[in-house]
Parts: sequence; C-alpha cells; structure tokens
Amino acid sequence: MTDVKWMRAATVALMLALGGLSLGLTGPARAQVALDLRDADLRSFVQIVSEATGRNFVLDPQVRGTVTVLAPGTMSPAALYEVFLNVLELNRLTIVEGIDADRIVPLGTARELSSGTGSGGYETRVIELRSATPQEVIEVIRPLLPSEAVVSSVPGSRLIILSDRGGNLRRITDLIARLDTPRDDPIEMVRLRNADAAEVLQVVQAMDLVPDGASVTVDRRSNALVVSGPEDLRSRVRALAGRLDGQQGTQASSVVQVNYADAAALADVVLRSFSTPAAGPEASAGDVRIIAEPQTNSLLITAPQDRMHDIVAMIRHLDRRPTQVLVEAVIFEMSVEGFADLSTQFGAVLNDAVVGGVQFNLEGRPSLTSLVSSVLKQNGNDVGSGGSLGALSGTSEEGFAAFLSAIAQTNSTRLLSTPSIMTVNNQEAEIVVAQNVPFVTGSFATVGETALPENPFQTIERQDVGLTLAVTPQINADDTVRMTVKQEVSNLTNSESSAGGEITARRALSTTVLVKGGNVIMLGGLLEDGFGSVSQRVPGLSKLPLVGGLFRGKNTSQNQRVLLVMLRPRIVDSDEEAKRLTREVARDAKQASLAIQPRDRERYPRTPSGVLPFDGADLNQPFDAGFIDDVAQRRNFPPLPTRLRFSGN
Repeated sequence: MTDVKWMRAATVALMLALGGLSLGLTGPARAQVALDLRDADLRSFVQIVSEATGRNFVLDPQVRGTVTVLAPGTMSPAALYEVFLNVLELNRLTIVEGIDADRIVPLGTARELSSGTGSGGYETRVIELRSATPQEVIEVIRPLLPSEAVVSSVPGSRLIILSDRGGNLRRITDLIARLDTPRDDPIEMVRLRNADAAEVLQVVQAMDLVPDGASVTVDRRSNALVVSGPEDLRSRVRALAGRLDGQQGTQASSVVQVNYADAAALADVVLRSFSTPAAGPEASAGDVRIIAEPQTNSLLITAPQDRMHDIVAMIRHLDRRPTQVLVEAVIFEMSVEGFADLSTQFGAVLNDAVVGGVQFNLEGRPSLTSLVSSVLKQNGNDVGSGGSLGALSGTSEEGFAAFLSAIAQTNSTRLLSTPSIMTVNNQEAEIVVAQNVPFVTGSFATVGETALPENPFQTIERQDVGLTLAVTPQINADDTVRMTVKQEVSNLTNSESSAGGEITARRALSTTVLVKGGNVIMLGGLLEDGFGSVSQRVPGLSKLPLVGGLFRGKNTSQNQRVLLVMLRPRIVDSDEEAKRLTREVARDAKQASLAIQPRDRERYPRTPSGVLPFDGADLNQPFDAGFIDDVAQRRNFPPLPTRLRFSGN
C-alpha cells in the first residue's frame, strides 16, 4: 500500500506539473517536473518518464525492480530523461533506440538487437568474403548474435551462411563488410650486420611473435628479415633483431693511416673518451685497444665491431690538416751617446815637481803632474782625444807649465732586426741568430814545492749572445691568434767588469698576447734618456769674471735609447697562401741583398756577386743553383773550377 501511495503521489504531482501541455524530449521544455520516489516500481517510473517526455518504450520481460529518486526541486523533461538513463544503468538495463519506439532491455541482450526499424522476420543469407577468412569473421561476429541465430561456413570456400531476424541481419552484414576489407600492411626489411638472418628468424618464431595474417621471412642475399604485418609486430622484430645483431664479444681489427697528427698522441686522446689511457705508445680502454706504430705513423685498432666505426670517425675528425702561422717580428733599437769635456790645468815647477797651480783629475784626461813628468823625462804621453794645447817654460828644475784640453763626441747606433718564423698551430718554434760566447765561471790551481801553480784549469760556460725568438701560436675560431712569446736580444759591450769577464747587454721579453691575424701589435718598448756631469773647480777663483774659467774643469755626457719590439702573425691555411708569403719574403731578401751588394768597379780583383738567386717568379731557383754561381764563374780571375760532373746524369 505504501508503494502505491508513493506512486499515486508522484503521478498526481507529475500530472499537475504538466498541466495538460504538450511535452517532448526534442521540443523546448515548457514545464517543470517535481519528482520524489522512494522504492517505487521500475515499470511505473518508466511510465512517468514516457508521459513526461512523450517517448514510447517497449519493455523486456526481464525489466523489473525498484527505484528511489530524490529531487527536492523541479526539473525539466530533459533532466528527467537523464535521470532515467542513470536509473537504467544502475539496474543493468539499456535503451535500444528506434524510430517510433525504444526498447528497454538488459545489457547482455542489447548486443543481439539491431537499432532502427525494419522487418522483424527471420531471414537467411549467404555472404561471400573477398579478403578475410570465414574463421576470422565468425570469431568476431559470434558474440554479437542472439542465441536463436545460426552462422556457419562452407568448407573449401569463402562463404558464410547467416540466419537471423531481418534488422539484426542487416547490422551483422554491415559489420562483415567492414571486416572484409583488404589489409594494406607495409613490408619492412630489417638488415643485419653481424648476426645471421636465418638464426634470428628462428628466435622470432620460437617466441611466437607473429600473429595470424602476418609473416616474417628471410632474404639471404641481403642478410635481412622481411616483415609484413602491423606496426607493433615490426617494432618488436626491429628491437629484437637489433639486440641479437649487436657484437657482444666479437672483436674487429683495423689499421688507420694518420696523415697530420702524431699517432702516439692521437691514440691517447681517442682512448680518453672511453677511460683513462695507459702510458706509452700502447694503450687500451676496456675492450678497445689502440697501438701507435711510429715508423709509419699508423694506428692499429682492436675493438668491438659496433664501436669500430665511431673510433675511425673520431680519428678522421682529429687528423685534419693543421693551420700554420707565419710570425714576423721587428726589433728596432737606436742609441745616441754624447760626451763633452773642457778643462785647463797650469802650475809652477820647482825641483822637477809641481809646487802650485790648478790640476783636475777627469776621466779620459792625464793630470798636469803626469804630463810634466813625462815631458821632463822625454817620454811620450797620450793627452787623449780632442783638442789640446800645452806649454812648458823654464829649465828642467824650475819653470811654468800649462795644459788646455777640449772635446765633444757623439756615438750613435741603429739596429733593426726582422726575424720571421713559420710554425704549425699550437707548436712552439724558435729562431736563434747568435754567437756562442765562452764565459769563465771559475778557476783552480794547486801549489807544489815551488811558488808556481801546478795543474791550473778554468771552468767555462758557453752562452748565446745575439737574437733569440721563441713563439707558440694558438689560432682561435674568430681568426685571432693567442701567442706565448719569448724574445731576447743581447750583445757584447767590449768592457769588462771589476770581477773579471766581459759585460753583455741583454734585452728580454716574455709575454702572452692576443692579436687578430694580419694585424701588428707592439709587445714592448723603451725610451731612455740619461744625463751625467762631472765638474771640478777652485773655490772662489772659479767665479772670477773672465779668468774664472782657468780655475775650473767639466765634462758632461748624455745618453738616449729607443727600443721597440713589434709582432705580426699571419694565418696560413692553404698551399697557395704559403707560396704567396714565401714569394714576398724572397722578394724582400732579393732587394736587401742588392742594397748591401758592394759595387763592382770592374777592376782586378773583381767583386763577386752575392745577390740572392731569385727572379721573383720561380721559388726553386735558390735550390737549383750549382756549387758555383755562373756569374762568379765568368767574371772572377783567375777562373774558378767548373762544376762537378757525374757520369750517367
């Protein structure tokens, strides 16, 4: 009675809400529905929804149960239909839509029913297949057929016999037509480099990876697997073949000829990409072994086959022709030394000695006493350079002597050195133009019974005195050159120190610079200006007007020196560039040799030609010149001997 009351209350509420209006799910909602059901009969709820939405429902006999819907407010017919679908899903029911009526059936029965409308009569059809096999199609459609349907195949043919209701028969026929489309699976060849394709095929078949309709075969000519099937099959075959094709323990050997790099150094660099290299020309890293053969500059490589290609590619990349750098330097040094001297010396002579007067002891000048003593003894005496005036009046025992000297001298030196050297990138180069001078570093002697030393000897150390230039260039990616430069210029000063040994003048420079290729940069410079003066005078008398100059002596010296060191690197990255630069240097050497060539007066003895044999075009001329130059052969007297001749040439 309670359920009936609830149903009646719901029905009354529904009818009052409808108010006699025309309702439909597809039309606009013009009324609201108030619904409150508790354990109501499911069939009664279907009736309420049918009346609210205007849809016709056909219920399966198995449609039974209760429903509880709590809706405090009103809802539209569309919302009511959504609630209705949820209630059917909770009761394991569904709707098979039709044109005039929808069927409410259990979920397990819906797959056997066709949607839409049509004849419900029982029919039997014969369906011919073109691509698919009958067994494959029957396996797919059997779960979709009702229990009363019959499906079978004709042995030895591609025919299927299907008996079912007309509507469901059309649904299954459409499904079979879609299944019976020709498959266009791509064919892919998986090539193997190391493994045997037939052995890999046996592994694939043993693992049962090939589904029905697909195939995997072997092409022995190319040692490849031919795979026809879906993408998942082809990807699995590729992955499996790749693993089986890898060389896990097979070693391969190869000999790589190195053209530019050093084989031993290159072996160490390559092995560092695998592990820490061993010392020496033979090194290994795990299963990779590289031996450097120095005589042919080759690399003997033993490694797994799958790594050999990468190792050889790495060596080829590193063994590229290096770029060269021509480093030109200009060392300019000029020095000027000036000296001036003016002094007057006089005095009275008594008993062969100077007893009074003015005397100065200046560098490079004799004193009045030594000069008078030499004159009186009739010995010659050097009064020094410059102008001098002396007088001696009286006897040999007494008299008056005077001496006046004056000099002004200037010494100038100009030195210009232009060394140049070519080297490979990142390789140190050094040029030395010097004399190997011995320097005494110590002496020793033993003294026996006599005063004369026995077994004397000296220790000598030889050092280069001249020009030295050492440079290490590094070419960067932006054509700049980073250079580590060590430059030194030294020379002998022709003077000795108080401790003994000759004094040498040395100018050295050590630096690291960065300069654009072809640009000039100054590495260092020196501007030196020195002044010195020595003045001697008699206090008081030297300040007298006119005659004050007789009581003072003075010499002055002034030194000036300029030293500049400049550098210009040139990047040489081709043979044509190297030939062009070499031709420029040879042409400059030709001009320099012409400038310093002594002039031939065409008289005996004749001046031989010392010009560089280069005409500005053929660089091989200096090397093709014989033992004796042709010009010297013709012009010198007596005639020089002919060149050596060898038989068979």
